[in-house]
Amino acid sequence: MGKRRRKTRTHLKGVQPGEEEAKAPKSFVIKSGRVTKSVESLVSDMRQLMEPNTATRLKERPGARLRDYLTIAPTLSVTHLMAFTLTDAANVHLRVARLPQGPTLTFRVERYSLMRDLANARSAMRNIAKSPGGEYRNPPLLVLNNFQQPADGPALPQLKLMSTMFQGLFPPIQVEKSALPTFRRVLLISYNHGTGLISMRHFTISVRPQGVSRRVRKLLNPSSGGTSRRAPNLSNADDIADYLIRRTSTPGSEAGSGYDSMSESEASEAESDSNAVELPEDYVGRGNKKGERKAVRLLETGPRLELKLIKVVEGLVGSKRGEGQTVFHEFESRTKSQASALQKSHDQRKKLKDARRAEQAANVARKKAEKDAKKKKGVKVEGDDEDEDEDDEDRSDLDVDGLSDVDSDVDPEEALERRRAKKAAAADEESDDDDDEFDYEDRMAEDDDDDWDMDAPAGDVPSAGEESDSESDDDAPPPPPKKPAGKR
Repeated sequence: MGKRRRKTRTHLKGVQPGEEEAKAPKSFVIKSGRVTKSVESLVSDMRQLMEPNTATRLKERPGARLRDYLTIAPTLSVTHLMAFTLTDAANVHLRVARLPQGPTLTFRVERYSLMRDLANARSAMRNIAKSPGGEYRNPPLLVLNNFQQPADGPALPQLKLMSTMFQGLFPPIQVEKSALPTFRRVLLISYNHGTGLISMRHFTISVRPQGVSRRVRKLLNPSSGGTSRRAPNLSNADDIADYLIRRTSTPGSEAGSGYDSMSESEASEAESDSNAVELPEDYVGRGNKKGERKAVRLLETGPRLELKLIKVVEGLVGSKRGEGQTVFHEFESRTKSQASALQKSHDQRKKLKDARRAEQAANVARKKAEKDAKKKKGVKVEGDDEDEDEDDEDRSDLDVDGLSDVDSDVDPEEALERRRAKKAAAADEESDDDDDEFDYEDRMAEDDDDDWDMDAPAGDVPSAGEESDSESDDDAPPPPPKKPAGKR
């Protein structure tokens, strides 16, 4: 019997979904309030940039508030919130918040370019190839540039806070556990100390053969320049060399008298070794095998943003606890005395709020204890019989106010039975009294019958005429009221 073959699961290289997926940071990218269509497109592009650990297909209600997202975020293990807003002055602001306690960084978007803008600009460039696809299955590589403290001048503590916030948006890189094909994108965030602007650019990694010009690559791999697999058009070339070195020929001049400038740039790019590396593993794309020397290029896909930090607060904007203390503000500065006074007032408000919460909690606990004590004693408490059946008339009509006087050793059910028996005896006595009243009425009726049978004395009985006259007088209707005199 042969030895059982053991499979090598090459497709399971790298971090498995169950290992680090729970620890990976997750984010919401939303718009707050009314924004323009361009800002909506920017929100969609930012969601694509933050993939795969973001809600790409998040549907926002028109009336949704920031508090709604803060409420649902812990259920979905969301750690960061990115909200785009449009101010009254038509400025686009970006808020980046760390959930669930903060801080919140507010940036003003100075300029931005969408993905479609960069794609339109890229279509005019002839020497840019199309990426193989599948770049958004893994998070991008984060590169932070120039976020260190300046050599001369005051220290900027907000730089450390910004770098920490940007690093927390993406999972950390584990080179030992990650496979090379998982690195497909790069997010470059750089800080300019002169202007105070933050530049954010998004690239896709492209690997090409090194030492080969674009036209040779197109001959060897027709699909590298786009989706078309057709052979190149050689109808305008006298020789294959004219196509390879891009030699131009015009009417009235000798063939090969001139060269296109693109050929020189392509040749210099192909011959340079500055961007050539040796692949340590197999990479995505045709011919990208381990050990081969390839040229690595970055293809900008967008979006491109220029940000400026405006404000930093300790808490979360829109939460019940409030924003908290302002740590940094670009346009407002306070002295030490003003900062201490604001801190003192903030501490007082916090103490009052904590005292109110403690008082409310004590009141709730006291009422609950009183309710439980009444239940143990068997006293009816308002609101406890809402779920009981309404057809239990005997139990609902029974007066149980006196059960609190009964000793706790006596069974409440026995006390209820005793009260039911007393109530039944009282009902029997009432029925006996009603019978006596009926007997008395019967006796009175018999006496009236005897009086009717007796003879009446003479002169006491009225005649028929008198009786009819009296009856007619009594039954005569009253005269109609007189109508007031007036014109007809």
